[in-house]
Amino acid sequence: MGTKGTKYRVLSLDGGGSWALIEVKALMQLFPAGAATKGHEVLREFDLVTANSGGSIVLGCLIADFALGEILNFFLSEKQRRAVFSKTSNVGYQMLEEVAGTGPKYSAAKKLPALRKVLKETGDKQLCDAVSGVAGQSGEDVRVVIVGFDYDRLRARFFRSQEMSSKASGTGVATELTLAEAIHASSNAPVNYFDAPATYPGRPERYWDGGITGCNNPVLIGVTEAIAATRGEMEIVALSIGTATVALPWPQPGEESSPYVRPPSPDGLLNDVEKLASAILDDPPDMASFVAHVLTHSGEGLPPHGPADSRIVRMNPMVRPVRGADGKWTAPGDLGLGGFQKLANMEMDAIEPDEVEAIEHYAELWLAADNNLNQPVRMDGDTLECEVGQASFIAAKAAWEAIRG
Repeated sequence: MGTKGTKYRVLSLDGGGSWALIEVKALMQLFPAGAATKGHEVLREFDLVTANSGGSIVLGCLIADFALGEILNFFLSEKQRRAVFSKTSNVGYQMLEEVAGTGPKYSAAKKLPALRKVLKETGDKQLCDAVSGVAGQSGEDVRVVIVGFDYDRLRARFFRSQEMSSKASGTGVATELTLAEAIHASSNAPVNYFDAPATYPGRPERYWDGGITGCNNPVLIGVTEAIAATRGEMEIVALSIGTATVALPWPQPGEESSPYVRPPSPDGLLNDVEKLASAILDDPPDMASFVAHVLTHSGEGLPPHGPADSRIVRMNPMVRPVRGADGKWTAPGDLGLGGFQKLANMEMDAIEPDEVEAIEHYAELWLAADNNLNQPVRMDGDTLECEVGQASFIAAKAAWEAIRG
């Protein structure tokens, strides 16, 4: 697997529905050819790629060797979005959503054919065959791990392109699912989104979204698999790209009336169901980067000063307020209060044109400005101050260039 000191690179792609367009725009900034960069060119920069939900769709398109501009256009196309997020035909669920504003909205059965159509012939190949010949930075086939949740066994399921087995780490078999089938499982968020577990003709398995495992940010899975693969013989570095997270500060004395702070949540059954359904996008996924930071011994062997203070680089826009000149919280950029609240309250299944336009606009704000809009590896939850990692995309990009090798 190489010699000690050699870099083993991991790419991790969060889940997040249509918000996954952010990951594509970030990758476009990391490669000189930008939108023209082909999927296999991206994969050649890494040894292992792990993804969940919306991020698994991005990964599938990379494996199919689409140009980054083509992948972005998929997310920007209302027709394509509505094919994946096709309305459920279950009348009971339709009434529940209309009356209570909660419950499944989309058809799980219609999603798999839509994914197969997007990925063309690559989607129908077993995952191992889909990545066969797609070389990572070592020259060997890049390893792929897509995260799902086994509906009946109530446990995480990792869809691997290659076996990951050893005496020290046990048996991790390669999946028999096709690329499209693995993505279908991983992107099947329940309760408020899809109306049934992901299933396949002639197979007994049923799956929910991998976010149910607490791995919506799957960087910890990627790092763990990398440790098992390298057996301690290589230095592991990871680039974790997210799909935005809402970070509202806890009100300090005198800030209780500010519209930019987090008020206490109302309780009750419907609110609790909605909170549980959306919690798969939040903590513990927010913890994953820091745990991966600790596992990769990021306090050892790195310069005490410079662009990188960790072997984990987190690139993820935070929908968060910033301090204005008067010391009060305000909306970043040109959003204004209305634009900020729209983003902060928007669900991951954003399919309306104005919603996707708002996401794209915020992504551009995050990418272009040297501001405090990036989620670091660790931050103060009350003040939103960066403790480990980088507070801007520009700084995160510099950190990745410094540690990638």
